[in-house]
Amino acid sequence: MTGNINRKNPILALVLSGLLPGLGQLYNNQIPKGLLFFALNILLTYLSYEPFTYFLKSWNTFQDAPPDMSQLTRLLAYSSAATVILVAAMIDAKKSADRINDQRSVN
Repeated sequence: MTGNINRKNPILALVLSGLLPGLGQLYNNQIPKGLLFFALNILLTYLSYEPFTYFLKSWNTFQDAPPDMSQLTRLLAYSSAATVILVAAMIDAKKSADRINDQRSVN
């Protein structure tokens, strides 16, 4: 019974990282890695803010003049990078939880 107390739930780690990149790593007690994923997520959110608001403002005048494509390109690039970070955090959290459980079952 005592062997199950310190086990990590890989699905929970995956879901936590899906909710907020880095949260699954914090659950796995990987503090620096969790903070890195979280910081990258915050940075990409900050960088996406200006192109996103520009795109929303230009949506009403889309018929009159086409929007600035450089802003749309920036928005797509930052969104793609954020998606990659999200998926990487989810995969890492699950694999790390599995690895932690394997190491604890050997000891």
